[in-house]
Amino acid sequence: MAENTIRLTGRIDSNNAAQLEKELLAAAEGMQEITLDAEELEYISSAGLRVLLKLKKQTAGEVTVINASKDVYDIFEVTGFNNILTVKKALRSMSIDGLALIGKGGTGSVYRVDNDTIIKVFNKNVSIDMINRESSKAKKAFLFGVPTAISYDIVKVGECLGVVYELLNAEDLVNVIMKDKEHLEDHIKSFALKMREMNSIEVDDSFEDTKARTIRNMGHLEGILCTADEVRKLRAVIENVPDRNTFIHGDAHIGNVMLQKGEYMFIDLAGASKGHPIFDMVSMCIAFKMGQNANEETRNNTALIKGFTTDEMRRIWDTYLRTYLGSEDEAFLKKAERQILVITCARVIMSVLSVPGLFPPDRLAFFKNTVIDYYDSGIEPLCF
Repeated sequence: MAENTIRLTGRIDSNNAAQLEKELLAAAEGMQEITLDAEELEYISSAGLRVLLKLKKQTAGEVTVINASKDVYDIFEVTGFNNILTVKKALRSMSIDGLALIGKGGTGSVYRVDNDTIIKVFNKNVSIDMINRESSKAKKAFLFGVPTAISYDIVKVGECLGVVYELLNAEDLVNVIMKDKEHLEDHIKSFALKMREMNSIEVDDSFEDTKARTIRNMGHLEGILCTADEVRKLRAVIENVPDRNTFIHGDAHIGNVMLQKGEYMFIDLAGASKGHPIFDMVSMCIAFKMGQNANEETRNNTALIKGFTTDEMRRIWDTYLRTYLGSEDEAFLKKAERQILVITCARVIMSVLSVPGLFPPDRLAFFKNTVIDYYDSGIEPLCF
């Protein structure tokens, strides 16, 4: 348990409120922020609430109550204390035993619960803060017209966290294609057109600017992967991308879209932002352009490309590129592909900050040198 966490247990009422006050205020002395774990708290009376109010006044920062049962949460809500303290309900537990796996991506796996609902179970390293951030962004994106599934419950699944979505008979596009490879290109064309439509939606400043965030974070690469001059060149390549106020999913690929009765519903919006559409071509480029050169072990360990042949990956990328850009001009497509690859490499090397060890040093060096070589050869305006 974290050092600033205090566990509340049993019943708190007028019989023990004075003793609780003495112990609680002493334990919290000097803490800037306090978390009260109410997982084992059965009941709290008005006398107990007054103790928490004193604690709040003594504490300079936030006082948060976590893992409150429904009955305890209702007390905080009825008395208005959830406006004084941050109160979070306990997560209910769910089991995925016997559930059908309908999709798998880099951050977790998706299972069918019943005809009406699915659950995405995130990997252990995905925090509840990230999940809450995704839920908040999804709701904002939905209001702007982005076709996304809105989550209505966060649950515990063993040692992991899951999000329940209401999606009727939905299945991720990877599985749809795997079952119908005869129409692979038709599926990719539909996906590319939906992506282009989504990337044309204008959003406001409540969404962070992808370009500005990338440029800012690149400064942290100095001394880790790059020299100061190399960071300058990387930033110059990103600065060359035109500014846009259009929606960016942040991890847009065929594993993060669910097909529901012919309608596309995007999930995993934790990285949603705004910017030029080239930033949303990165995930497909990593998987199906760069992935063509992946060895067998990497392919088998990468859910998104596992089961696709090199030829199928080439067809997916080629169809996606041509359809999204709406062109058959080979010279234009070649130039656009190079620029997408450069931006992809510039974004991928940022993984050394967020997910150390995701790529071996030689691959990171390749990504960096690809961007540096592009800069040294003369940066050109984006062609789309």
